[in-house]
Amino acid sequence: MKKALLTCTFALLAAAAPAQNPRGSFQEFRNSILNDYKDFRKTILDHYADFLNGEWHEYESLNAEKRDRTPKPHEAPSVSRPQAKRPAPSPSVTLPQPQPQAPAPEASSPAAKPASSPSGAGTFTFDFYALPMQMPAVDFNIQRRLGSTSAYAEQWRSLEEQNVAKRLLPAIRKAAKDAGLNDYLTFKLAEAYVNARFPNTDESSRMSLLHYLLANLGYDARIAVTTGGTPLLLLPFKQTIYARNYMMLPEGKYYIFPPDGYDLGRLASERVLSCQLPANAARGESFDLVLGRLDIPVKPKTFDLHYGPLHLQGEVNENLMPILYRYPQMPVGDYARSNPQPELRASLVKQVKRQLADKSGDEAVEQLLQFMHNAFEYSTDEDYHGFEKPYFVEETLYYPKNDCEDRAIFYTYFLWNALGREAQLVSFPGHEAATVRLDSPVEGVSYQTGGENFYISDPTYLGSTTGMLMPIYAGQPPKVDFTYGK
Repeated sequence: MKKALLTCTFALLAAAAPAQNPRGSFQEFRNSILNDYKDFRKTILDHYADFLNGEWHEYESLNAEKRDRTPKPHEAPSVSRPQAKRPAPSPSVTLPQPQPQAPAPEASSPAAKPASSPSGAGTFTFDFYALPMQMPAVDFNIQRRLGSTSAYAEQWRSLEEQNVAKRLLPAIRKAAKDAGLNDYLTFKLAEAYVNARFPNTDESSRMSLLHYLLANLGYDARIAVTTGGTPLLLLPFKQTIYARNYMMLPEGKYYIFPPDGYDLGRLASERVLSCQLPANAARGESFDLVLGRLDIPVKPKTFDLHYGPLHLQGEVNENLMPILYRYPQMPVGDYARSNPQPELRASLVKQVKRQLADKSGDEAVEQLLQFMHNAFEYSTDEDYHGFEKPYFVEETLYYPKNDCEDRAIFYTYFLWNALGREAQLVSFPGHEAATVRLDSPVEGVSYQTGGENFYISDPTYLGSTTGMLMPIYAGQPPKVDFTYGK
C-alpha cells in the first residue's frame, strides 16, 4: 500500500514503437514479436539506473499467508478396530471442476556456504547447497557499502560500465541449465555466487549486485530498502508462497527475501521503500517453483519399505535434501507436478506394477492404500521439523516420518503412474487426503467430479479402506487441489 514518497525526479522511458505487421511465415512473425520484446526489455535495463535514481515509494509489508490454520492431530487417526465397518453410503457431492491436469503416466522404463577459492587459472569455485560449483573467473568491483538510494543507481551504472552482465551471465545460465535448476534455484545459485565472490562487502552492495544479475537474467526482480538501511529483494512468483511476507506493488504481489539473519518481524515497525518502473515497462518474468529433473552429483541413501505384497527398494539422492529442506511452501498441487529424480520414480513405478500385477484393479488400490498405512511412521511437521514442511516424493523416501499431505502426494502419484487410476489430492480443514476412481462401486463416501465418482481413499486414516471418511469430516465436500487423470 503506497503511503508516501521520497521526492526525486527522472524522465520516464518512452514506450517502444509498436511492431510492424510482419510478412512471411508465422515463425517469422513470432520471431519478430520476440525480438521486439527483447529490444524493449534491453531498453528498460539500459535505463534502470535512472529508475533507481528516481522516486522511491513507500509500501506496506503484509504478513505471510498460511495454507491452513487448522492444527493437525499429533497422532495418526485410526479406525476403531472392534467396530471397523464401512460407513453407510453418503450422497454424492458435486465438486468444482479441478483446473490442473497431470501428464500421462510414466512409462515403465542448508543454505549455500560463502566459501571460495580458485581451483585453477581463470576458474572460480564456490558452494551451492554444499555442492561445489565452478564458473569462469570474472574480475569486477562493487562498492563496499551503499548508504543511500542513489548509491544503488551508482552501483548499477558501475556494473554496466564494467560489462558484468555480458561477461558473467552466460556462465550462470550454463551452470543453471547443466544442473537442471528452475527459476527459484537459479536465483539461489546467483545468490550463492554473490555471497562467495564478495564475502566481506556489506549486504546492501551484495543485494544490489544480486538484483542486477536477476534483472539481466530476465526476471522481474526489484530492490527495496527499509528505513533502517536493510536491503530487500522483492520477487514475484507464479505460485502462492505460504509462510513468507509479501508486498503489494502496483504490478502485483512480490515476496520479500531479506539478507540472512534479518527478522521479517521487524517490518512491522520499519518502513520499506522501492523505486517504481514505468507502467509500460517490460518488467521481466515471474519465478516458477515447480521442479524438474535436478542433474546434481549423487550421494546415494538406500531405503527399504515393505508391507504386504509391496516391497519398495532403491536409492534416493541425499544431495537433494539440503536443496528441498527449506524450499518455499507452495500449493500441494505443485509438489505433485514436480519431479526432481525421475529415474528413481520410474524404478518405483516398475516395482509397484510388477508386485501388484496379479491383483485386480480395485484390489491393487487397496493393497497400495494398506501399504501407505503401515510402511511409514506418522509425525506432524511441527513435531518433527519445527515448521510446516510438505514433502516431495523423494523426501518421503528419505525421512522416516511424514504426515497427511506427504502421504497423499506420494499415494496419488503411484495410483496414477503405477496403477493408471485417476486420482485427486483433496483437502479438508487441517487435513490432506486422496480420492480415486474405482472400476466397481463400493459402499462409502464418494464425490462426483467431471461425471465420475471419486471415492475417498485416505492414506493417513489408519485401518480405513477406500470409501471410508474420517467422521469429523462427514458431510463436508473437500477442496480439489490436484487431479491425476486423462
